[in-house]
Parts: sequence; C-alpha cells; structure tokens
Amino acid sequence: MVRIGYIVGSFAEDSVNRKLAELLVAQAPERAELAEIDIRPLPLYDRHLDAEFPEEMSAFKKEAAAVDGLLLVSPEHNQSFPAPVKNALDILTRPPKQGVLAGTPMGIAGASPSRFGTINGQTQLRSFLPLLGVKLMGTPLMAVQVTEGTFAEDGADAALVRRAAKYMDALTTWVEQHS
Repeated sequence: MVRIGYIVGSFAEDSVNRKLAELLVAQAPERAELAEIDIRPLPLYDRHLDAEFPEEMSAFKKEAAAVDGLLLVSPEHNQSFPAPVKNALDILTRPPKQGVLAGTPMGIAGASPSRFGTINGQTQLRSFLPLLGVKLMGTPLMAVQVTEGTFAEDGADAALVRRAAKYMDALTTWVEQHS
C-alpha cells in the first residue's frame, strides 16, 4: 500500500479545489491510501523561526515526511499559486539541511473557473519544485475548468470522474516507482 498525503491550497469553505481533492481521493486506486496534510494551522514562515520551529510547523513536516508521496491541489490567485501554498512549501524545506521535500514524488492538480484551470500556477510550481529535489510527475495534467455542472450536488461530471481516476492511477504508479 502506497501512502500519499494531499495538501489543499485553498482555505475557502466552499472551495472547488477541496471538491477536486475529494474527487481525486475517491477515485484513487485501492493500492493507495490518502490522507490530508492540513496547511490551515500553519503560521507564516519567517527564517527567524528556524532556530526553534513552532509545534504546528514541526508536526506538519512530520506528516509530510511520513508519506511516500504528495499531491498538491491548489487554486490559482492572480495567475500564480496562492501564498498559503508557498508558505507550506517553505516550511517543508526549512531549517536549512532539514527539509523533507527532496526526493519526494509529487503530483499537482487544481481547479478554477478560468478557462485554463490553474495551468499558470501549476507552470510556476513546475519551474521551481524540481530545484527543491521534488520528483514531479509530468503527465497527465490535472487542471480543471470549473463550470456550473462540474461539481453538482448529484456528483461530479462523469468525464471528470474518469479523468480523476486516470490521474490518480498515474500518480499512484509514479509514487510507487519513485519513493
């Protein structure tokens, strides 16, 4: 059984990215166990905290280190990824030489009402995560344009459900091969 931690980069209660994360978790193959690693309690990172990490930050790092791979489900803010995601990634790389991201297999997903469905934010993440040593899955991409029927009360769009299942199978395989 491969263990994948997932991070939802949106704090909104009605977040389409939380809905996407829930769909992805539901479509994960049986050989994968998924658990949320919550970034909402994290304080804002500052290098002066390196000397004595707050408990919330240490617990977050331990949770991330305890899984075989990560899935980041993030919205897009102003054509980039949101500040809470950057904060979480910074915490996972600190203090110097004590980071837990290097060597971690990871997938990125996101949902947005924009036509490009978080592709700009994902492109920026893809440009620097490998520099941190992350083993980033290239394809398939999971950038979802959200419309009125994407996450209807009676369930997600059938095409999106199939796409989510394909994505999660690929991510699980990626984590199995790279952890």
